[in-house]
Amino acid sequence: MGRRGEHSKEEIATMALDAAVALLEEEGPERLTTRAVAQRIGYTAGSLYFVFRNRDDLVLQVNMRTLDELRDVLERALSDGAGPNGGLLALGRCYLDFAERHPTRWRLVFEHNLADPASLPSSLQDRIDVLFELICTALAARSPWLDRQALRLSAQSLWGGVHGIAVLSITGKLRAGGDRPAQHLVDDLIGTYLAGLDRRA
Repeated sequence: MGRRGEHSKEEIATMALDAAVALLEEEGPERLTTRAVAQRIGYTAGSLYFVFRNRDDLVLQVNMRTLDELRDVLERALSDGAGPNGGLLALGRCYLDFAERHPTRWRLVFEHNLADPASLPSSLQDRIDVLFELICTALAARSPWLDRQALRLSAQSLWGGVHGIAVLSITGKLRAGGDRPAQHLVDDLIGTYLAGLDRRA
């Protein structure tokens, strides 16, 4: 087994997070334990408590990494979007694609229950706020008459709709309501919502 002195705290954290991500995608959240992660990197479970306070802390670190990756792909999608609705359509499609490619990690961000729900760190909340800010930016670019409150409401509404489609898609339940592919539903949802915004302008 590896000894703590062989790697710095930062190196152990990176190794552990890499192992945790691989474990999640290969075996699911039930197998994500400090012991299993430690075994993958050749350390004892006790060594991980040098880096993470507990399993909750490990999961939060994994979730922050997932949100960072999601932000990066959404930023690229937003920059590639063209036309008045292009940015928002690109964000919606990209969000769905990320959820479908990384279903276990994506769901863990929203489904992990902290032992102390009030302990949600600001670093995680900040990452979530950045994602909403991307939606607000795209909305403001195509609907400049919206004030800040309306932008946030619209961002939450659009995210909620796309998120719901993504959940149904990755859990195999989307076909219960029809045979249209998830991306078509995302496009229809966003397009219809934006048309409604224009009518209220």
